[in-house]
Amino acid sequence: MNFPRPESRFADILSTSVLRQDLTASEDDQFRRALAAQSAVHMAEGALAVLGPVPIGEARQVLADLGRAVGTDIATVAEHLLNVVQGLDAPAAVTDELHRVLTPYRQDEPLR
Repeated sequence: MNFPRPESRFADILSTSVLRQDLTASEDDQFRRALAAQSAVHMAEGALAVLGPVPIGEARQVLADLGRAVGTDIATVAEHLLNVVQGLDAPAAVTDELHRVLTPYRQDEPLR
């Protein structure tokens, strides 16, 4: 097998950080917010796959459906879902719709 050399990964990271030096403060803030939002979406997809149970390939669609149902964007829904998973407060509309959106997946779940 041909594995990438560690130096190549570090070179990519360094080149990204060098590129970030040229960003304005506003662009840097926007970049950070975008990364945080995407990270929350990916973590919420994982939570749905593990706890849903939702196939990982369908988890983003579940988040999108939930976002449409409560009238908010996918990143905000992801943050609310992560709060639910951690036992923190989330808007009642999100938790109510979450149960509704997950119902078809739970009906297909085999009995144990």
